[in-house]
Amino acid sequence: MVATAMRPYVMGTLRDVATVRNHARVSSLAQSYLPLSSVTSRKVRNVQAHSVNEVINSLSIAHITCIVVLGTLLRLALIRLRAGIAQSTAEVVESGILVIVGMFLIVRPFVLQAFFIPSPSMEPTLIGKNGVGDRILVNKLIYRLSSPSRDDVAVFIPPPNAIDGDNLEESPGVPVNFIKRVIAAPGDRLQVTAGKIWIDGEAYGHTAVRLRLFGDGSDGNDLQADHHVRFTDRGVTVDGKLMDQTRLASLMVGDPKATVHVVPGQTILNGKPLDEPFIAEDPDYDLEIFHGKSLKFDSAQGARLNGQAITLEDYTVDHAAGPGTLPSRMYFMMGDNRNDSKDSTEWGPLDESRIVGRAQLVFWPLNRVRTIR
Repeated sequence: MVATAMRPYVMGTLRDVATVRNHARVSSLAQSYLPLSSVTSRKVRNVQAHSVNEVINSLSIAHITCIVVLGTLLRLALIRLRAGIAQSTAEVVESGILVIVGMFLIVRPFVLQAFFIPSPSMEPTLIGKNGVGDRILVNKLIYRLSSPSRDDVAVFIPPPNAIDGDNLEESPGVPVNFIKRVIAAPGDRLQVTAGKIWIDGEAYGHTAVRLRLFGDGSDGNDLQADHHVRFTDRGVTVDGKLMDQTRLASLMVGDPKATVHVVPGQTILNGKPLDEPFIAEDPDYDLEIFHGKSLKFDSAQGARLNGQAITLEDYTVDHAAGPGTLPSRMYFMMGDNRNDSKDSTEWGPLDESRIVGRAQLVFWPLNRVRTIR
């Protein structure tokens, strides 16, 4: 599963700490249409830009303070000189100090910050794959004035158990950030049911369909990231296209005349199924809130409570209690790419104090400029 941890883009970062994906096939296809010199020069430019971004992103408040102090001392020294060029240089240094203070000590911490999306866990809302992703602006002021709302796409600092033992800092003084959608708020009762297709009385999940269609991924491709299988009331869609049920039956059991019944997965909030047109796939797991924690079961990893394995017997007893409610100040965060996202379904509800801001706008690439909903 992928966590959409984001990279800082010039002024901030979200990085994927859960899984580093290799889309070498796609990269090589894209580059095969370019002259070698073009590819090489592009790589050099990308490395240089990446290095500059990393340096800027690694600047902590302590670093900025040192730069401002040194700049101020330089300005004072230049003012003492009577030469015209010294006075002009002092004015430039003063302007630079004001820009640095404004951007790094006021705008970035409290108002607006840019981020890069590197992973597919928020697809199709936000695109990130093969080192190419959306650049977004995050409103860091809004949650100082109001609490997060359901369906907000929010950036946050993940809890320690979400990082798999990795460093909680992107670089010294710069914390790792994730981005997910707010699905449930304090006091909400949440439940998730797994989607299935039934063919002549036999149940199949998303992974089974994906494997039959695209193989087992032994060629190195990440099937879950590259191909979305969604169960809907209309039938099964594969990468957005509705699949003929006779073909589906033939593919799964070898009998095009077999009876097919599709039961989509659902996210149920306070007893009502949510309408979620923005998700890539309906969920392939069962989940509910149990004593303020995430109680989850799926066929691949079995039963877990806040990501920790539990016995099937314990799960059965806990599940029988029915879905509970989220505690005060706790929010449930989920990726729009439901079955390829490491989120609250894995590590549990998120404390409000960890939420950084609301994703407001995709500003790059130009063909994807839009408000985020």
